[in-house]
Amino acid sequence: LVIDNERHTVRRGDRDITLTAREFALLVYLASNAGRVVSRAELMEHVWDDNPDKYSNIIDVYASRLRRKIDEGEPVSLFATVRGVGFVLRA
Repeated sequence: LVIDNERHTVRRGDRDITLTAREFALLVYLASNAGRVVSRAELMEHVWDDNPDKYSNIIDVYASRLRRKIDEGEPVSLFATVRGVGFVLRA
């Protein structure tokens, strides 16, 4: 997985991955914390700059989209959900 912060582009292998601005911000934050489980509250604070709404599933929706775009068709999954805790981008 190659993330180019200047160009806002992402590649996995020889495949270009098109992301929205929010998906890109989520990926960059997870990548900067690669290998560590990041909580939904932390993502809400650092990616959304907002107070977490306990009943909002916005992070889950974006995580699902990002996971599908990054891992689709790949033999090894990089994006994982840690049930009840948060998300992790495997190094």
